[in-house]
Amino acid sequence: MQVRYFDEFKWVDSGEGSAFQFQDDAGESVADVAVHDPDLKLWKWQVHVPQRYRFNDVEPCGVVVGVLPAKRVCELILSNTFVTRPIGVSSNASR
Repeated sequence: MQVRYFDEFKWVDSGEGSAFQFQDDAGESVADVAVHDPDLKLWKWQVHVPQRYRFNDVEPCGVVVGVLPAKRVCELILSNTFVTRPIGVSSNASR
């Protein structure tokens, strides 16, 4: 099993403001947020999680109002599936 750390990822604009991906430095995306209905300001979010975190083989996804709540939902899900480093521990620490 590969250990991933939450602070290795950041939100990247991949669609000129209409789509965002939570990516690491290598470009691997673990979550996507994209505009679903611009008139109603609905944003679709989807989190790419390992099989053991899926329900009926479906990745967590949904639609919410606003891009910030969509990103926050993804972050909350990922914070429970990734390891979070204690404050003061750098990402370059030997493992």
